[in-house]
Amino acid sequence: MSYQVGLDIGSAATTVSIARGATTTHPRKHAGVAAEVAEVLDELTARYGEPPSRVAMTHRLGWDHHVLEDLRGELIRHGRPDILFVPEPHAAVKAYDEVARLPECSTVVVCDFGASRCDVTVLCKQGVFMVAGRPETVDIGGRDIDEFVAEHVAARTGCLTAELKRSCAEAKELLGSYPEVRVPVVVPDAPLAEVRLSRLEFEAIIRPAVGLVVDAVERVRHRPDLILLVGGSARIPLVAREIAERLGIPAIKAPDGATARGAAHEAMQLEPEPVEVPAVWVPERREEERAKKRVGVTPFVAVGLMAVAGAFVAHEVMEPEAPRVVVESVQLPPPGTAALPVLQP
Repeated sequence: MSYQVGLDIGSAATTVSIARGATTTHPRKHAGVAAEVAEVLDELTARYGEPPSRVAMTHRLGWDHHVLEDLRGELIRHGRPDILFVPEPHAAVKAYDEVARLPECSTVVVCDFGASRCDVTVLCKQGVFMVAGRPETVDIGGRDIDEFVAEHVAARTGCLTAELKRSCAEAKELLGSYPEVRVPVVVPDAPLAEVRLSRLEFEAIIRPAVGLVVDAVERVRHRPDLILLVGGSARIPLVAREIAERLGIPAIKAPDGATARGAAHEAMQLEPEPVEVPAVWVPERREEERAKKRVGVTPFVAVGLMAVAGAFVAHEVMEPEAPRVVVESVQLPPPGTAALPVLQP
């Protein structure tokens, strides 16, 4: 079974997307990108019995060719020489366009709000998506927001432990769906057993950081048709709301794993799935007439043969042979494929 894979190696997690299959995310296991890619591909090979036929991985738009060549050298040393590089904003908008079918000359701002930073890129659809203007980067990410929340909780408990930091990070994720989260405080002799954190408090804590992101979107100086939000921190409802209120432009949250799926689409387009060869049925040829035995020819026999031959020719002219028909029977592959097994973290 031939399959293609898209990889989005983030600073905190790795997302794997199989073309026309499953998309999964798990925490990163290796600090080095090449080692992370090699382990993911080894796991896929063990699961499916063969390596992927094509692999595409995303990278920051700001990486120059020196950085990419160094990364390619590391991948070659790990036995992965033929990996395709796709810029992150291109992969994200590619996945969105596969569904939305944006018209030509559409302008999209991709706001990639990840764990360590926020990258803002403008792309215009001109057959393919081209970068328009100068990208912006804000050194604010999900880890910074976790720290802001942890400091707020620590000010009320009088302590800050590693366990409390993890609880605050989980609370941040839950506040996107719930109006209030109770953060447990597991510390001996602590004045509080838990801290209640409402969504309103949370938004007040992070509003200055979100404002920096909106400022970056505003600085790109383009009037886009829409703003596409990707990355883990883009799940925070305040981000889309602040952009829409200040700029008056619809902000759409891309589904989780969209960047990896866009890379998988690129890999699949470079190596399309094989098409079955049409089956053609040709009728069997008629048996040739058996050779007649030579007989002695007399004048009377010759005259008789000429008469028979004339009658045969007249019959063939009046009733010509029916034309041969060649019928093609083409069987198309069934639409879609079954979901593939997902990777386990």
